[in-house]
Amino acid sequence: MVRDYTMSTVCSGHRAVLACLVIGTFAISLSNVIIGHLAYNLSSLYQPEEFNRGLSTFERITNLDGEIIYDGEYISHILDGELPFPVNNNLQRLKFRPGSLPLSSAQSLQKCYINSTRYGNQIPDKTVMLASVSDTHKLIYRNIPKSSSSTARHAMKDFFDGNDRRVKHDELELAVHQLDYALISFVRDPLNRFYSSFDESFFRLGPWMGSGPIVADKPRVKKWYFENKYKVEKYPYLYEGLPTIGHFRKVYCPPDELSISPLACNDVPSIENGTLAHRFERFVRDYDGREPFDVHMNLQVSNLVWGVTGNPLPVTKLYNATEADKGWLDIAHEKGVHIPDGQLTHGRRITRRFNVSKVSDATKRKICRLMALDYC
Repeated sequence: MVRDYTMSTVCSGHRAVLACLVIGTFAISLSNVIIGHLAYNLSSLYQPEEFNRGLSTFERITNLDGEIIYDGEYISHILDGELPFPVNNNLQRLKFRPGSLPLSSAQSLQKCYINSTRYGNQIPDKTVMLASVSDTHKLIYRNIPKSSSSTARHAMKDFFDGNDRRVKHDELELAVHQLDYALISFVRDPLNRFYSSFDESFFRLGPWMGSGPIVADKPRVKKWYFENKYKVEKYPYLYEGLPTIGHFRKVYCPPDELSISPLACNDVPSIENGTLAHRFERFVRDYDGREPFDVHMNLQVSNLVWGVTGNPLPVTKLYNATEADKGWLDIAHEKGVHIPDGQLTHGRRITRRFNVSKVSDATKRKICRLMALDYC
């Protein structure tokens, strides 16, 4: 895999990361995968004057910081088969700016491939796909955890007559290509989603899930914890000094709120002073992105490919999870469905427990490398 040359710059701050997603949420569709698997001989790239001779404006390359960056329009013509790949002697990879491909999110996704062996632990379903299906409105929603999935499943069930199913590859291809179903999903800024995913996963695999009040009447949750807690044992520092949920809450919840009700802690800003953020940063340094310890930490794109082949799902459209309500209202308008005001949002709005402001730029850049597939 190769990172886009702007990745460290784009991801050096939260605002820039969000801008990257909004401008090109999946709009350059898995550039490191495209780059990795569409690698061709480009030795003359290191002779830009000669290489640029005879190229039209959209084909021209830019040499910044010693790296050759192609215009996205030129890359899109190659991907569409309208132009040949440059061929020379040495194996190199095509690089281009994030957000520069003049393709929709769904169009660019179709140009991509993921190595399902290398990223096997990231792909939740190998032979089937969990989705919400509405036969009434010929609509299929592919669930992606921590990307407005609660709102989406609520919308499918309550407004589109949908229900959850496990769909086989052939069934999905038939529905989209021959029966005129639309396959949609929502994607989210990868950096912000990683924060949220870690926060959720940290809570779900804490030692308080093995015993105590949270699981007193939840035997299935307790059983799941004991079956999966080995996944965090390689990071023993995560839960040091936090044997119970009470110890954990004291780290991030204001005392006044905690004295009223533990649930009140979910609605107020965290007072975490960096204790949890430091553990998060240490985890990021140790994490290779290959073995997430909870499904919420899987890559978004791993939910948009078939687990057996690594080929993309026949997605019709991808929406921005940051504007999920607007996305669903647009979908409802297209399908002739009425959603009453204030009846759409249906998510777990819990204040993030660790203090993101304590996270260093170096850690953010490492996260961007881990999430490179999602940034495309």
